[in-house]
Formats: sequence, C-alpha cells, structure tokens
Amino acid sequence: MEAETRKPAAAPRARAQKAAKHAHGLTVLEDISAITARSEDLQETLQRVVEVVAERVGTDVCSLYILDPRAQRLTLWATVGLDRNSIGKVTMSVEEGLTGMAIEKLEPVMAVDAITHPRYKFFPETGEEKYHSFLGVPIIERGTPIGVLVVQTLRRRRFSPHEIRILREIASKVGPIIVTARLMEDLKSKENERREFRRRMVAAIKRLQAYEKTADRAEAAPGRGRARLNGLPAAPGFGRGQAHLLQPPVSFGLVDETRADHAEEEKRRLKRALKESVAELEHLKERLSKRLPEFDGGIIDAHRLMLEDPGFARKLEAAIHDGLTAEAALKRVVEDYVEQFVRMSDGYLRDRAVDVKDVGLRILRNLLGVAEPERPLAKDSVLVAEELTLSDLALIEHEHLCAIALATGGVTSHASILAKSFEIPTVVGCEHLIETVQEGDDLIVDGNSGVVYVNPPVDIEREYERLGREYSAFNQKLETLKQLPAETTDGRRLSLYADLLLAHRHGAQGVGLYRTEFPFLTYREFPDEEEQYRLYARVVRGMEGKPVTIRTLDVGADKYPAYMQVPREDNPYLGWRSIRISLEMPEFFKVQLRAVLRAAALGRVRLMFPMISSVEEIRRAKDLLEEAKEELAREGREHDPGVQVGMMVEVPSAVALANQLIREVDFFSIGTNDLIQYLLAVDRNNRKVAPLYEPLHPAVLSAVHEVVQAAKGAGKWVGMCGEMASDSLCTLVLLGFGLDDLSMGPFFIPVIKRIIRSVSYAAARNIARDVLEMATVKEVKGYLFDGMKGLGITELMEMYH
Repeated sequence: MEAETRKPAAAPRARAQKAAKHAHGLTVLEDISAITARSEDLQETLQRVVEVVAERVGTDVCSLYILDPRAQRLTLWATVGLDRNSIGKVTMSVEEGLTGMAIEKLEPVMAVDAITHPRYKFFPETGEEKYHSFLGVPIIERGTPIGVLVVQTLRRRRFSPHEIRILREIASKVGPIIVTARLMEDLKSKENERREFRRRMVAAIKRLQAYEKTADRAEAAPGRGRARLNGLPAAPGFGRGQAHLLQPPVSFGLVDETRADHAEEEKRRLKRALKESVAELEHLKERLSKRLPEFDGGIIDAHRLMLEDPGFARKLEAAIHDGLTAEAALKRVVEDYVEQFVRMSDGYLRDRAVDVKDVGLRILRNLLGVAEPERPLAKDSVLVAEELTLSDLALIEHEHLCAIALATGGVTSHASILAKSFEIPTVVGCEHLIETVQEGDDLIVDGNSGVVYVNPPVDIEREYERLGREYSAFNQKLETLKQLPAETTDGRRLSLYADLLLAHRHGAQGVGLYRTEFPFLTYREFPDEEEQYRLYARVVRGMEGKPVTIRTLDVGADKYPAYMQVPREDNPYLGWRSIRISLEMPEFFKVQLRAVLRAAALGRVRLMFPMISSVEEIRRAKDLLEEAKEELAREGREHDPGVQVGMMVEVPSAVALANQLIREVDFFSIGTNDLIQYLLAVDRNNRKVAPLYEPLHPAVLSAVHEVVQAAKGAGKWVGMCGEMASDSLCTLVLLGFGLDDLSMGPFFIPVIKRIIRSVSYAAARNIARDVLEMATVKEVKGYLFDGMKGLGITELMEMYH
C-alpha cells in the first residue's frame, strides 16, 4: 500500500521463534531460507520474503503485490506493517494508485508524502494512519511484469538513488521466487515438481543472500569506507565537507579516585579553579553576545550559578574531606549530578546533563592547568564528536563549519539549540559514528532526516545538491512570513509563541512557556528569591516588552532536586509532583511567587500554575499568591499586583471541571503532552505503546474542544503548549476550535504561520466541526490530509517533514 499504515504486533510465537534463532547466531536470511525450504505454500513463501526485505532495508513497511496479467489487477499477497487482514482483499487496477503506476511505467515510483500525490488511492482496511513515504519497484521476470515490491517509512523522506538501486536489485531476486512459487502452487500434487520448487527456491534465496553480502560490502561496515549512518535530526539543513574529529582537552575518564595528603591545599586549588571558571564564562558570554545578539545569555548565567552554588561547593569540599584530591572529588560530584539528569524521561531536562558535564569539565581543565583550547577549522569542515558542549561550540569559528555530527546528545541540548541559531545542520545520537568516521572523510549531513553519509557515491552527492537548492528556496519562501501576522484569509489572528531561545529570529510574539525547573534541579539548595528574580528578570528584559508566560515549579515524577528527600513511589507520574509539591511546601512556593511578581514589574508577565486537578488546588495557589503580594506591598518592593494568572489543563479532571476552573483564572493553557498520556493511558516513552500516543484521537480532540468552549463561554482566552501545537496536521483543527495562541519550538513558527495564512477561519471551523463527528483516527487523518492538499501546500508538507 502507498499510504501510511499501522504496524500490527507480531504473533508471540513468531517473535519467540525469531528471538531463539537470533540467540543461536543465525542470520535472518538463513532463518528464512530454512523455513522456505520446507514451505509448500505461496502465501507463506511470500510473507517470508517481505520479512527479509523489511529487515534488510530497514523500512517500517514492506508489501508485495502480484499482478494478474489477464485482469490487469494487482492484489496484496504479503505484508509487514499493513493490517494482515487486508491480504487478498486489497486489489487495484494497474491504472490506479502509485502501486499500479509502477507497473504502468515499469520504473520505480517514489513519493515523499504519498497522500499528496495525484495518484494516491486510499484503502482504509489496511489501517493506514502512520506511514508517509512510498517507494514501489516493479518486479520483472524475463521482461514481463509480475508484481510490485513496496516499502514505506513512518516519517516523510526521499529515497536516494542508491537506495532505489538496492530495491531494484532485491526485486530482481524476488521475481524468480514468485514465478517458482506460483509454479509450485499449480503443480504441488506432483512430488518431482515439488522437489524442483524447493531446489529453485533455495537457489533464489541464496542469490538474495549473495546480494546481501555484496550490499554489505558496498554499504561498508562500521569503520570501513562508505557508510550511511542514522541518528536524530537536531538542526535542519544539508551540509557537506571534510570530517574534523573533535578531541576534548580533558576527560573525567582519565581521573582516578586518588587520595590527597593535604585537604586544605586541595580546597585552595578547587577555589582557584572555580574562580577561573567564572571568569571564563563571563568572557564566553561576551563572545557569544557579539556573534549572536539574540542568544540568551541566561544559559551561560545558569552555568555560572552552578559554579557559585554554595551547595555545590559544600558537596565538593565534603568529598575532599573524605580524602580525595580536588579532581577526584569533582568527578564524584559531577557524575552524581549527571546521573540524576540522565535518569529523567523528560527529554529537555535529560539533555541538561550535558550542561552539568560542561561545567565540570571547565573546572577540571582549570584544576589541571590546561588552557582553553583554540579550535581552528579548515573551510567547509564537518565537526564530528562523541558529544559537544556549549563551550566547545562557542569556541569554534562557525563560519568555517558546514555541519555537525554527534554520537550522543539530544535535540534539545543547548549545543543543538546553538547550532540551530548558527544555522548549522546537525545530527545527534548517530550510531557507529566514532568508529566509522576518520579525519578528512567526505561527509554529507542531513539535518532534516537525521542521516550522515560517509564518503558518499556520486549519485548521492548530486541528489543532495538538488535537495540543497530546493531547501534553500523553501526557506526563502518562509522567511517572507517572519514579519507577517498569523492571520487567516478572513482576518482571524492567532498569537504564535515560542521557547525562549531564538524566539526573536523566527517571528514569535512572545514566550509561551518558560520552564523554571532547571535552576531548581541544578542547585544543591532551593534557590533563594534573589537568585530566582535575577533569572526571571533576565528573561523578561530580553523579550523587550513581548509577553512571557512563567510556569511555576513543575518537578516530580522522575525529576526531583537533589535536596528534596522523596520516598520511592510505585507510580511517580500519578504521585507527588508539580503543584502538589508546591502547595505542600508553601514557604518555598511563596519565594518563587515573590520572585515572579517582582520580575513582572519589568515587562508583560503571565503566571501559570501546572497540573491543576481541582478547584481547591487553584484556590489554594491563588491564596498563596495573594499572600506574596501582600508581603511585597508591606515591604515596599516593586512588583506587579495585577499579573495575569492562568493554569495548565493537562489532566482529565481539569477537562471535566473546565467550566468551574475558568472562573478562577484569567486564561487556560492546554498542556497536550501530559493530557494525551493521561487521557489515553499511554506512556509515550514506552516503545511498546508509543504508537497509541495520538494527538488526533477523537477523545483528545473532544477534550480540547470542551476546554476551549469553557474558556470562550467565560470570555477568557485559551492557548496550547506541547507538541500538538507544532504539529502541522493539527493546525487546521486547533484554528477551527478557536484557540487564541499556540506555543511551540521557534523553528515551527514559519510553517504553522504559513498554514494559518492559507485558509479562512470559516473553513477551519467547518473542518473542526466535521472532525468532532468522526469516530476514528483514520477518519480524522484522512479528512485532514485532504484538507491540506486542498490548501495547495504539498511542498511544505514534504520539506517540513
């Protein structure tokens, strides 16, 4: 099938068989060959073939269609990824669909987003909600077409000429299997014919196996010649250049747990290293502000605050008192911090582990007396490293840097964010990178799809030259929208807010969600009012009069500060977290509220309470806010007593109580990341159930609509933060529901704005009304895809994804 599909779970017995055979060291092809040699059933044979192809090529879907030459119709005979119940039921003329087009042209047919193609044909029985990219390769035996081999992927992507050649070669090996298997079906009653079938089938599989080995040599195993490496896209764009391997000047891996004879001398060395590190950070902040004026210096300040944190210093001194050298003490404390962050499931907070390590390595370098390294680069260099800290990237002359490839790291690390600001294509979490790439290798880094090509062939180079031209033209179109409002064709405006970093560059109208957790998690003690005030004041001033929504402390689940002694919980996501912690620690909570109120006097600040589940909670939070206002007034401290107060709607009880809760606040912000998980009972970090995390689930849409209606009925405004707000397929529905603002990563803003400016509010309302009547995700997505096609922005869908 040429459309997206839901991948069914494999039968437990088949999984167990596969796992057992892998445990005995059998390759996939050996396994399939043995099964096929015993098979006398065409369906079983073809099913084994698509399983081999899916695993070899690494696609989410592989299907095989057989052509009836008399009726000129294609029928689905085998699949991995589509609904198995559709086998034998899905049939089409060679004049229909992309699959039929492959027979008509007798050439491969590719679509980056199949549903936007004029030849797309929708088969609902396959369960096609998830997959997008399509490649159909005709299966030809002795000049006669006999079927089509189709592969699909979950994300939108282009298949390279090299990949198309691989599929064509596989199709040529599959052809004899189909012919032989069909012959066996016709002659299975004859023993001698049956033996011939087995002989030819095994020979065909051996040919396929021989191709696999040849392809392996062409693709190159890690550490040799050419390779295609997969990772995560962290900063968009395409870059090509020569590999430069970054070597850190110091490493905790080389620090032993050595003992010291004079603890006081070690403490003096540590104090001197901390002081030198603070001075370096000030210089780094000044350097970055000159090269990138919109860069948020608060990130560097957060590093400095960790250096100056008394709790951090006490922890280091305690380790020295235990007899360790300053270096060994630093290693122990920093690794303890890093471990806390790495365990967190929240990707944003997990990526803060690199910031902690960055601070630690800076102190270690100064302890060892190693100067801050110069990072000269040749023109058109691709930086290759195990990981990259903010300090590393800030010291590099980015004018000579055309791309970055990292073996580790996350898409929300500060180095990744800075790479985006410098518009450097970046791929992180790249498998086999360090053992594969050598200094001077020719690399292509695809920051859109998360792929790195090592010493690519000529056809790959040409394909990326073309993609680069198209991508540049696409971005130029979006750039023209930066100063334009997010306004429908009939005058309805939405506010598009962003995270703090780079909000100015991409046309955000403010900060829709400022998380206050990071300082709390990096400090060894609860940050006092002045420390918090300085952080919030810097953010408010930096936005130059644009609104900033500050969310109060949202810790818990898997992200507790070290100074909070929390007993183990069986289900922390339903336990002591977020506003519940704040309300049980009113004195600490009021310190934060006071700091926010004071910062609000410097600009347009909105205060937002997270994870409210009852009217009692919001009233108690407001009571504490009033107490903080009264205290500041008595003390004569400047603050904003009229700050707008809102709450996040992110639990089902808040949806049910929306009509009551809206009377207590000035605005709602729908936090979809948690709300969807709670509504659908799905942990999106659990791979087994992550596909069930679906923003366009009818229950989710109904809940969002109910919350919006409650806010509108009370004359209040309502916004949304979370990944759903930046999902282009959801935009028309959210617009039609009547949301007033959307908060997202800044790089999504131009695309979402483009969609909003392409439709009338009246049309979006009709779309929203229609989807509320639909019962399945399949119906909703099919309907919305048609709507997107009607906007005439198919190239946006392709390039954006």
